[in-house]
Amino acid sequence: MTKNKNALYYPAMSKNTDTDTETNTETKPQENEWAKRECGALWLRQSTNQKYFSGHVTLQDEMGVETKQNLVIFSNKHKKKENHPDFRIYKSEPKGQTSYAKAEAQEETQEAVVEEELI
Repeated sequence: MTKNKNALYYPAMSKNTDTDTETNTETKPQENEWAKRECGALWLRQSTNQKYFSGHVTLQDEMGVETKQNLVIFSNKHKKKENHPDFRIYKSEPKGQTSYAKAEAQEETQEAVVEEELI
């Protein structure tokens, strides 16, 4: 039996440094696995009317090119049945970027792709 009963339930609270060292070395590879699998992040925001999530996901296409997509997530206020979704996810434009600026950026990207294909 351990001297510290919290060590049984909360290994991080253990005073035994040998156990802490073993625990830390065991979790480091696991943390690296989680870092490899991470594909985005969300932050809880508060507007005047409701709470919502704001964040991004990083998507990878067939060629391995990563693109970052900004998102907002709202609770589904129109949920009437159990099989209706709890949340709705929407694409979001970065602050200060208008549709016109976004269209120009996409056009420049397409022109760059055409130039690469010609080379």
